[in-house]
Amino acid sequence: MSLANARRILFSLALIALAGAAGAVGAAGAEEDARTKQLRLLCAQLSGDLTEPGALAAFRRCLSQEPTSAIKENAFGAAPAAAPAGYGRNSRRMVAGAVTRFQVASGDTLYVITTDGKLWRETIDRKDGRVVDPAVASFQAIDGALFYALGPDGKLWRENADAKTRTLVDVGAAAFQALDGNLVYVLGRDGKLWRESGDMKNRGEVDRDVAAFQAIDASVVYVGARDGTLWRESGSAATRSLVASKLAAFHVVGETVYALTAADRVLWRAAGNGKPEQVDAEVAAFQPIDARLVYVLAKDGRLWSELVDNRHRALVDSGVLLQPGVISFQAIDAHQVYVLGGDHRLWAEKMP
Repeated sequence: MSLANARRILFSLALIALAGAAGAVGAAGAEEDARTKQLRLLCAQLSGDLTEPGALAAFRRCLSQEPTSAIKENAFGAAPAAAPAGYGRNSRRMVAGAVTRFQVASGDTLYVITTDGKLWRETIDRKDGRVVDPAVASFQAIDGALFYALGPDGKLWRENADAKTRTLVDVGAAAFQALDGNLVYVLGRDGKLWRESGDMKNRGEVDRDVAAFQAIDASVVYVGARDGTLWRESGSAATRSLVASKLAAFHVVGETVYALTAADRVLWRAAGNGKPEQVDAEVAAFQPIDARLVYVLAKDGRLWSELVDNRHRALVDSGVLLQPGVISFQAIDAHQVYVLGGDHRLWAEKMP
């Protein structure tokens, strides 16, 4: 087969994909009008040779954005975006430096892991920070004093105030989620997920071959399997229902599931048993606030606050840290967000 024929076939397949995706782009549950569909088709035709990365990115913009805007961006480049006056990057103040991971707990208590692997706790803006554990890979704060710390050796500890008063919870842990000071879900390095009361001496198996999970309460947990499928489980894998497939990440808020597809990094939202709605594309990470508002970190390092989808968004910041497995921003609510930059400086910012 000639290269020209291969390109024609690829373009034809792309147009078929565009036609299939058209109903999923736009207002929730609404069919696009004929003019919008024609503009999407024109945008796709103008994208160029889809064997080229730039043309493929242009074609994806035709799928995910309002078509007139996508055509302009494909032709002239994206207009420079700026945070709203007095908000986002324009409102930020630095709260810590040399940060690799962080969590704001109990309103004004900040926990950070610094570049040397030490876990610090301080009250925001009071400069009263102190080391509470000397060697931590990840952690979860419950309140201003109680936290769980996972060491580089896979040992999970429950600590009150600092490492001097700690209790071993489990060994061989890869990830965990604590619901309180007693109940904790632990994902082992072998892919087994456990529900533990106190520690590993009192635990029950939830599932196997687990890649990620989100516990809702003491019974219900959403499980992302290693094959990319997402399940809602009550108690254990014996009682589960399939939610989605081919996922890279997910987050559940109430009855709404946000799902990021693995292959194309498209973010979707589905409320209950409703039809999935596309939120954005080229997504690196995200954090939903509720069933409509979500913070989205794009693959170019820009962080957006989006209401419903990317047609209604405001820039928060740029140059945000892009590192697999690291949560580089934390939205406290719709108006307060903490952002970790690529320079490992942590900023407090506000949004309208």
